[in-house]
Amino acid sequence: MSLYLEARQLTGDDRDGSSEDLNRTLNLLLDALDVLPDKVRRKAQAEIQLLLSMLQERRSPRLMLYGRRGAGKSALTNALFGSPVRKIGPVRTTTGTAQWEICTIGGREVQILDTRGVQESSAPEEDDPAESAEESLLTAVGEACPDVIAFLVKATDVDTAIAEDLAILERVHRETARIHETDIKIIPILTQCDWLHPSDIRFPPHDEDDEEKQRNVNEAASVLLEHLDRNAYLSQHVACDVVPTSALLFFDSQGRINKRRDYRWNIDLLAIKIQEVLPDNAQIEFARLAQFRKVQKRLAKRIVTATSVICGAVGATPIPVADMPVLTGIQATMIIMIAYISGSEVSVAASKELLVGLGGNIGAGFALREIARGILKVIPVAGNAASGAVAVAGTKALGEAAIFYFIDKKSLDDVRRNFRFGQ
Repeated sequence: MSLYLEARQLTGDDRDGSSEDLNRTLNLLLDALDVLPDKVRRKAQAEIQLLLSMLQERRSPRLMLYGRRGAGKSALTNALFGSPVRKIGPVRTTTGTAQWEICTIGGREVQILDTRGVQESSAPEEDDPAESAEESLLTAVGEACPDVIAFLVKATDVDTAIAEDLAILERVHRETARIHETDIKIIPILTQCDWLHPSDIRFPPHDEDDEEKQRNVNEAASVLLEHLDRNAYLSQHVACDVVPTSALLFFDSQGRINKRRDYRWNIDLLAIKIQEVLPDNAQIEFARLAQFRKVQKRLAKRIVTATSVICGAVGATPIPVADMPVLTGIQATMIIMIAYISGSEVSVAASKELLVGLGGNIGAGFALREIARGILKVIPVAGNAASGAVAVAGTKALGEAAIFYFIDKKSLDDVRRNFRFGQ
């Protein structure tokens, strides 16, 4: 099938697509770039390869939760994904054998290694043949490598027996790195910050900022960071500053978040920190799972930037009109990926939903833009550069419109008002 027909299918016919359609189209685009100058081709190929790896090799993220009993590992999981994924035990240790568990949330999957609390004094409610949490952990990380280790410490326990927690974490991290021959980043998380004095004050937006509470949060985070800095080995693998959080929220009988009792704080920041260290092939599924707009927008903007680079390189080539099917295919793929990040399935219908909804507004705008680009290419050198700039601007505008529609959940009327293509 020709690239031109493939691009037409992505944008014009009534056939629903799939991830295989996108994979095939991206591979065809790679082949089509052969006509470009070497420098331009290499730049465009690198960006398409990024999109391909994110799409073709996408998988569920693997998160390892490490912390003492009562640190709030299960509660944090529920808060991060907005679903009662893990059972929360108020008194006794609940989590048994440390093993990778595939949790399904709204049809999407995440692999969680929710470990037994370290330094626990009682046996867990669930069975675990291992004699200790450390032994159980070492067995689990030998089976699969975590993408990130979340190190949870309760805000009121940052200076209590922390040395042994760090010693166990170091041994587990060393063994994981040895087995899998890779660096695993650690994200230090201060949990249950709502318990800090004054404990009757909730975090914004439920209550106003309280100076005393924020001062106590900052002090607890500083103490935990000092402990990590004193460990020469672990400090090399810490990905970011301590992230203070509150995972307090309640669900209704249907497992939906009770919005009146959703007291989560900084969980969206934590999601961004996790996303920053995830491998490319786990980024898309994590963004879909976490359902925080900040996380989804961050990834979507990365895709828009990569797509704009490709379109700018292709648009700058001195071949009037011939690059139009290539640009069409790339831009349609960008829209489908943004829709997928927002929670939609991989489908050509997602791209058509936006493009058809914009109707003549975008159609006329793109037609005028392509005519302008064709004319500019007749002008040597400077005209090619200007044509590339037009392609970049058009792609960025279309990407921003897709984010506005799919992630911000704005209406088509709002999109039309905010993005006047071709004007």
